[in-house]
Amino acid sequence: MAFLDRLASSKKTVLGLCMGLSLLLHLPFMGLPPQSIHVWRQCSTLAVARNLYEEDMNPLRPRIDQRFETDGVTGMQFPAYEYLVALGYELFGEKNFVHRVISFLLYTVGAWGIYEFLHLLFGNAWAAALGAWSFCWSPELFFFGISALPDVLALSCSIWGLYLFIRWFQSGGVSFYGFSLVTATLGGLAKIQHLVIGFPIAVMVLMEKDKYSRSKTLAMAAYGVISVGLTLGWYFYAAHLIRVSGLTDYDIGFTPAPSFLWGAKVVWHNAVSEMPELILNYATFIFVCVGAYVCLKEQKWKSRWFAPFAAWGAAVLAYYFIELGKMQVHSYYLLPFLPLLLVFAVWGGLFLKNSKYRWVFIFLLLAQPTLAFFRIVPPRFWAKDKAVPQELYLEPSRRALEEAVPNGQLCVVGPDSSRTIYFYFLHKKGFGFSETSDLETPINGSPRLEDYIRRGARYLYTADPQLPQSKVLRPYLQTEILREGSFRVFSLAVPQGVSP
Repeated sequence: MAFLDRLASSKKTVLGLCMGLSLLLHLPFMGLPPQSIHVWRQCSTLAVARNLYEEDMNPLRPRIDQRFETDGVTGMQFPAYEYLVALGYELFGEKNFVHRVISFLLYTVGAWGIYEFLHLLFGNAWAAALGAWSFCWSPELFFFGISALPDVLALSCSIWGLYLFIRWFQSGGVSFYGFSLVTATLGGLAKIQHLVIGFPIAVMVLMEKDKYSRSKTLAMAAYGVISVGLTLGWYFYAAHLIRVSGLTDYDIGFTPAPSFLWGAKVVWHNAVSEMPELILNYATFIFVCVGAYVCLKEQKWKSRWFAPFAAWGAAVLAYYFIELGKMQVHSYYLLPFLPLLLVFAVWGGLFLKNSKYRWVFIFLLLAQPTLAFFRIVPPRFWAKDKAVPQELYLEPSRRALEEAVPNGQLCVVGPDSSRTIYFYFLHKKGFGFSETSDLETPINGSPRLEDYIRRGARYLYTADPQLPQSKVLRPYLQTEILREGSFRVFSLAVPQGVSP
């Protein structure tokens, strides 16, 4: 145990071990295309990044691929992560490793932030080391820590925003204030739910409101106005872009549960499955359970930190129930709970470390990376099913399909219920469809496919073998350009009176 004590006492050693082991375990997958669970969200994120890189680096005008005949500009969360990836493309070209390395760096910056935050909170190097180590082995973060998802950036920014605010609040310093304001605001812009860190900040401020100078009071007021104002301003602007464009790929509104029974089932599933297994990992979950016992036994509610943390917990729970409609299939929406739960994990871990059950503590430390690796790598990286058709996943067939049609031409693409995956891998833009019957649906007396042709579509990609046999659609298929596996590419017949 003396060896572990020496190791935990060095911040550089702890963070180097966390980041080094994590990098070693992730390294074989750094060049892979997007795949596995939520691949549609990964493709959507990367499509916006690619469109910034190829069309316009203005982050105020993010563009999507299913754009019909428009320029593709629509509303979404602020594309900070996508902009970073686009900058990476500027430096290295559009390579898969770019987004994975950027995500990994953001993930490790989050681990560093947790280390600093818990060291400040507990004044204990072991607490900081245990928190950073546990953060790294959240299975959900282990996967999305090298995948295209803005939530990792938002989480890391929120952690740093809270830590730096406490540093400024306690000791002053313009740099702490400035960097806290930037990171907290960026976290909220990237994903609005991460503004929940404003609640513990507000409670801390109110608890000592009689002790501030006039300048500090004005600084705190400016902090709230800027961070909240910029975030809400962006989302109002994003809603405006959606209304103007009619492109509704991004849902930036709230999604409560459709019914009490449905919501209760989701809450149960999140509580007994996703939270202990994916957000924490079972070893960390044991630390959290022991930490809850320690909290009761040692009456932690008497701490000066209790009120701010209670407000933080209440805010996260409020967000959870407001967005409960998304929690059934979006486990990464539970990530705002992680920093709070790690406080309990530290209580539990330190208790076990200093008890006669020290061997349990060491066993759980070793189990954390093992459980994270085997929960994620075999089903998500090694699995044969990539949640992407093989013709699109494998580079030779993907390249053949992409090059069959010039990239500037509008295409009809599907059937793809995500309206995102096929477009991204084919590097095409235009009109998506979920089922072949969508194209057969009459619009003003003619099939929808004809409406798309009149609006500019000139080619069709389909993986449905029945589509070319459709009596309704067959007259619009002019020439078969390519057949690659289950995919077929056709040029479309342009009706009379429509410019070719």
